[in-house]
Amino acid sequence: MEKKEDIINELLKDIPTETTITIDLPSECRAYNIDESEIITLRPMTFEDEKSLIGTQGEDPVNLILERCLTGIKVMDLLPLDKLYLIMKLREISYGDDYDTVLICDHCKTENPTKVKLSSLNVNPVPDDFSDPITVFLPTIKREAKIRLPRVRDEKTLSDPEVALNQIWRFVQEIDGHSDKSIIAAVVDKLPLVDIKTILKAFETDYGLDTKVKLQCKSCGGVSIIELPITSNFFGVS
Repeated sequence: MEKKEDIINELLKDIPTETTITIDLPSECRAYNIDESEIITLRPMTFEDEKSLIGTQGEDPVNLILERCLTGIKVMDLLPLDKLYLIMKLREISYGDDYDTVLICDHCKTENPTKVKLSSLNVNPVPDDFSDPITVFLPTIKREAKIRLPRVRDEKTLSDPEVALNQIWRFVQEIDGHSDKSIIAAVVDKLPLVDIKTILKAFETDYGLDTKVKLQCKSCGGVSIIELPITSNFFGVS
């Protein structure tokens, strides 16, 4: 009589064994303190990964899944542009390149069922001078400041606008060479809005994965550029 283990192995023999892929992040890892020889890899989700989310409350399920499937870098250290790229890549290697979704025409509001190839989305590379922190000039007080970019660990802080505005000082590493957080917090509270907006603008970036897709409406023929919707079926078979 065949052993159970042999039967199980026989039933699962057609599962690909080489499913883990090597990842080149859009940031080129320039913002991370990791060894240049470190290889970042991503493996597809499994049913076991999905089951692990049952009962987890107050945690971002995407972060939890990435923590299980990603090696070579900590999820909490990721820049948002790299996290977005990894989310799309994880979906692609787990469920396939085609993502079935519905895009709504900007002109006539008609729903357009659409199949998007995730691998066809453009990745905008970071420029040669990309770094973290970013040095900005605060025009009103006429001082340079070093601003660190938000990471995944900052998501909860930034999700609440009121909390985020009260925590801007945490992202300022230096003002005119001064790094004492008590000094920075006091100065930030007194900054004119022009300087605050200069700090916030440092957070904005067009680098990384471009998730905008072109839609020609099947109803009115109008052309729209639409942000790819991430719906509840994104990490499921469409």
